[in-house]
Amino acid sequence: MAKHDEQLSNAHGWSLEGRVALVTGAVGGLGKAIVAELRERGATVHGADIAGDGVFHADLSTADGNRDMVAHVLATAGHLDILVLNAGCQFVSPLHQFPDAEWERLRAVMLDGPFFALKAAWSALTRAPGGRVVVTASVASYGGGRQKAAYTAAKHGVLGLVRVAALEGAVHGLTINAVAPGWMDTALMRGQLEAQAANRGTSIDEVIALFRAAQPGNRFVDVREVAATIGFLASPCASGINGTCIPIDLGASASA
Repeated sequence: MAKHDEQLSNAHGWSLEGRVALVTGAVGGLGKAIVAELRERGATVHGADIAGDGVFHADLSTADGNRDMVAHVLATAGHLDILVLNAGCQFVSPLHQFPDAEWERLRAVMLDGPFFALKAAWSALTRAPGGRVVVTASVASYGGGRQKAAYTAAKHGVLGLVRVAALEGAVHGLTINAVAPGWMDTALMRGQLEAQAANRGTSIDEVIALFRAAQPGNRFVDVREVAATIGFLASPCASGINGTCIPIDLGASASA
């Protein structure tokens, strides 16, 4: 029986029982939701972040940090089947005033980090039957955003990395995909909205109402909606999906 047939026959392809997963950026709102989703499906989940309780502490912007992270999971669990690259950060500034150090930091966390993580985990993921990688991209991967030069450039780059890695991993039965969330009510988004409120000289509640009204359905994306999509992509059911990015934006990209 082919590997994908064997996986699909197991618990209708939804269960992650017996699988070991690693989630980066596991401390934030979306990261916590991803960890909960994968555990609900039966996976053993390891989290990594720069700080926080119950996770492996690593600088995920560096090659050494990513190698140490993967080595820790392999030493603890013996194998790695699912890698979710979710670590992210933000800084907002006009392009001509954008600090060089912030450009480097955002690029390092959101583009260099996934590259280093994929390199470090590649051997383990290609040994595992039905290995899965999911990267958190963004609606910013498809367009521009004022004062978000570094974030937007990094998220565009992530999609290129996903596509190349997917082609190289396919021969091993490894799938590599991305998700592109729209606006979510997370600490990362709150920071941006607070900056908008300060720039506009208005309250955070007024800015939240303004941004919510601009979304289809007059609401923000729930982190659990994103986590559920990642859980699906990590499952045997998604064995035919490779090298793509799924928008989770309430339909915002339909008007682009």
